[in-house]
Amino acid sequence: MPSLDDLGHDEFELLARVAHRYYADGLTQEALAREFGLSRPKVQRLLDRARAAGVVDIRIATPPWLHLDLERALRERFGLAEAIVAPARSDADAQRAEVARAAAAYLERRLDDGAVVAVSHGRDTGEVPRFFAPRRRVAATFVSAMGGSPLVDSPTNPNEIVRRLADRCGGQSVGLYAPASVESARMRAQLVREPAVAETLGIAARASIALVGIGGTDDACTMVRSGSVSLDEIRRLRDAGAVGDVLGNYVDADGGLVESPETGRLVSLSLDELHAIGTVVVVVSEAEKPLAILGVLRTGVVDVLVIDEGNARFLVEPAREATLRPMTEV
Repeated sequence: MPSLDDLGHDEFELLARVAHRYYADGLTQEALAREFGLSRPKVQRLLDRARAAGVVDIRIATPPWLHLDLERALRERFGLAEAIVAPARSDADAQRAEVARAAAAYLERRLDDGAVVAVSHGRDTGEVPRFFAPRRRVAATFVSAMGGSPLVDSPTNPNEIVRRLADRCGGQSVGLYAPASVESARMRAQLVREPAVAETLGIAARASIALVGIGGTDDACTMVRSGSVSLDEIRRLRDAGAVGDVLGNYVDADGGLVESPETGRLVSLSLDELHAIGTVVVVVSEAEKPLAILGVLRTGVVDVLVIDEGNARFLVEPAREATLRPMTEV
């Protein structure tokens, strides 16, 4: 790699002049090319050499709550397009709010007119609308990616979440007016053929973005509280190796789908349908979910992870790996 000592007098002077006009005076590369009588590619090469040789030393002031190295480690380890780590908070509600605020900011940056966002249930996704406040109207459509339940609080019901998101940006919402779980797989097959249900699930499957949470498999998880699975059923799923779910699709610690009669009754997008969506954004904050998060990440379905600092560190620190079941060797 070149250094300042490798530069001749004339080259050093040229690099310094070009770099100063670019970084200090704010000229574009086109303007620099005209001023110095160079081609634009030559200007780019000079700027690259100025940085490599140390003529330009860029320093970035990073706020203390930003964890850029941790985000890079998450991206590299799990093949993510983007990772956003929210600062740690000791209180669970405050932590959920920090993660939701970060997820809302991501949506504000990414949403354009015509975007379709498929949304899951849950406390983490349900908190996002509180902080979602685009500065302009966005003609986006928010659609429920799974059925609901009268047993859960309205802020965590997908139909309520999509309505609130749409209201915040002037978009439209499409609810799925069906239960998250029915009595049998046969009944589920009949229900998803109903035109209203089939149309909503079809819109969700063709979404450009999915905003989803990660559920656990403890006795008090959302799927149990919503009545979508019973205590006996969630315990059988745990016995079968399930560590968490996304949209009711249960996975093991290696990211494999855990098939069961219970999951055949769920009215939601499948894992394959979620894979087909261009950008899947996972929002998660609960401290008790590192293994569930790991399992969902290992499915390969997640593109963007918005997570709390504690879970993020758990996932990337080698010393923690022993406490998590390793990925099965193929």
